Amino acid sequence: MIRLENISKEYSSGKLFNGVSLLINSGMRIGLIGQNGSGKTTLFRLILGYENPDSGTIQKNKNLSIGYLPQEIIMGTRRSVLEELFSSIPEIQNLEDQMKRTSIDIAKTPNDQSKLKTLGRLQEKFENLGGWTIKNKAKAILGGLGFTENQFDEPMETFSGGWRMRVALAGILLKKPDVLFLDEPTNHLDLDATIWLEHFLAEWKGSLIMISHDREFLNQSVNNVMEINQSKVIFYKGNYDSYLKQKQLRIEQQYAEWSNQQDMIIQTKRFIERFRYKNTKARQVQSKIKHLEKLVLIDEPIQQNKHIKIKIPKIGRSPLKIVRLINVDKQYDSKSVYKGLNLEIERGNRIGLVGPNGVGKSTLLKMLAGVEQITSGRLIYGEGVTTAYFAQHQMDTLNPDATVLQNLQDVAPSKNESELRNHLGSFLFPGDAISKLVKVLSGGEKSRLALAKMLICPAHLLLLDEPTNHLDIVSRDIVLAALKNYNGTIVCISHDRYFLNAITNYTFEIGKGRVVIYSGNYDYYVWKSQGNKTQLESLVIKKNRTNNKKIKYKKKKRQVNRQKVLVRKIKEIEKELDNLKVELLNPEIASDYEKIQSLLECEKEYEEKYFAYLIELEELQL
Repeated sequence: MIRLENISKEYSSGKLFNGVSLLINSGMRIGLIGQNGSGKTTLFRLILGYENPDSGTIQKNKNLSIGYLPQEIIMGTRRSVLEELFSSIPEIQNLEDQMKRTSIDIAKTPNDQSKLKTLGRLQEKFENLGGWTIKNKAKAILGGLGFTENQFDEPMETFSGGWRMRVALAGILLKKPDVLFLDEPTNHLDLDATIWLEHFLAEWKGSLIMISHDREFLNQSVNNVMEINQSKVIFYKGNYDSYLKQKQLRIEQQYAEWSNQQDMIIQTKRFIERFRYKNTKARQVQSKIKHLEKLVLIDEPIQQNKHIKIKIPKIGRSPLKIVRLINVDKQYDSKSVYKGLNLEIERGNRIGLVGPNGVGKSTLLKMLAGVEQITSGRLIYGEGVTTAYFAQHQMDTLNPDATVLQNLQDVAPSKNESELRNHLGSFLFPGDAISKLVKVLSGGEKSRLALAKMLICPAHLLLLDEPTNHLDIVSRDIVLAALKNYNGTIVCISHDRYFLNAITNYTFEIGKGRVVIYSGNYDYYVWKSQGNKTQLESLVIKKNRTNNKKIKYKKKKRQVNRQKVLVRKIKEIEKELDNLKVELLNPEIASDYEKIQSLLECEKEYEEKYFAYLIELEELQL
């Protein structure tokens, strides 16, 4: 379908690709990964024909249809959302216009057989293109991406860049091309829309090549991974988790081969030096020299940034009650976001905010940060509590005409240059990179710098709104490791489920002006919110409804006895889970990360058993 032969591409800043050959077949769903600046978007542009390779050839099947979602913000127009969406499929719109004109002509001359035949052909073509159902499909896609019915007719220019990107994505999905090229499609989506897109792509029948730094999204959406590393593109079969295992095995094998080759080179050089001037060994020496000259050197495998760790400065012990919201109302003009909200955040809590787009997640974060004032009620911080806030558009607060180092010096004037260099190095700004002007940095580099600025000075409460947007997976892992070791309190919004699961121990579900609290990470919230105790009650109430009268009495009795055992075990686990919840809320262990982690792992084991027993009980009662 798409073939790349010996592709090379170089810029003044260095070589991106060297001798890359690929074959992309129909049905392949590829996740394209690599560090920021490795050339992922450039590879897209080469395949799409927006740029030309310095050498090599790119071939695509004739009549191959392609849909491309770039990273760049889409410009707004006066067209409505639906009009903009339908502009992506002009052939259907043209057919609809032709049918209307032909119908008008037929009304004037109803006996004109040629026009009746023309209308029939147009209608058949319209039907083959899915024209009769296209509006319903368009609305379903827009709804899945977070649009409400009353937004369909609003002008595009009234929406932010992120929402316009969603319309562009909807247009591509509606068109159903042979191949989808998606450049970080989840960057402008909230968690609900990300999960919807994930499910949509799971049913996608065409091919897919996607740049993404979201592990969970990649795991669910792709069946191949292409990694750009050191100017090469390496292919792996399977999803992201499978790629990690294969890559580690490949690195171990490559290291063994490289090590063996280095040993051989050393031994060969020793032989040459030892016998270079002995006539009796001249032939062997020359043979060894020629062997070294012809030798194809194996590159030493590099596990990038394994040694890099961010050290967030330790913050002093805070009061137990970090912040309290008492009977808080929040309104924007006549729109009520929160009404009578009562909430407490305690020391050591690591909270993920979840809920549909527009329910008030960012508003709550801004109120806690003091960026948004409450309409009424009370917001009380614990004595001496300090906060740090990372907004979705935090990159805009950077000084574009200052260097990386100068931006950090602005917020930490008391730190010496050596301390600042070490801090920036842990955020992947080594050596001379700190002298770069901010305006020449990539989106990922700006995001890393914004995080570095926020984390250089300790705070009791970190408020993070999509902190991993624009970060590659390596950068995300480094930031994630730092936040795991942070000894303060965190409230965050993220559409990265891997990040939420690794960081949080509480999940606040926000909706309809209310906050429902779940004492666990995102996976726990998903499982718990679908019902567990209510599920048990409904299962226990169910009688054995089988109508199969041929089941023997002994088998039925075994089933009944097993049901009793399962109900008993489930209730025992419920007690253990309640006890664990009490332990997790114990303020005396709030700063003991290892203890909390041990309790959470224990809780997870109980929950897995609980869930397995529920499934078995349900199967027995069917």
